[in-house]
Amino acid sequence: MGPYEKEIQSIKNQIIQKYKPEDIYLFGSCARGIITKRSDIDICVIIATDNKRKLIQQMLIELDYTVDIDIIVYTPEEWKKYKNDPSTFAYLIKSKGVSLLG
Repeated sequence: MGPYEKEIQSIKNQIIQKYKPEDIYLFGSCARGIITKRSDIDICVIIATDNKRKLIQQMLIELDYTVDIDIIVYTPEEWKKYKNDPSTFAYLIKSKGVSLLG
């Protein structure tokens, strides 16, 4: 995780405390350990919700962070359906990302 390790742990802990997700994945350059000055933290949250867009907006407002973050949300049903389908982004996240709860 490199130079963003403390920030990633902080974001993870805040998401767990405030939202009680089923899982959280780190993906992108931070998960691969290829971090540059322009890198952001890419997070995928698996959580039950009726309004993903609203939840993402709420997280971006409520979470305390000092570097750019990008959040994507899948419901547990979507995650179960797409995580093993190689044509989906969920598959890429699961295969190349790192579970922060696992």
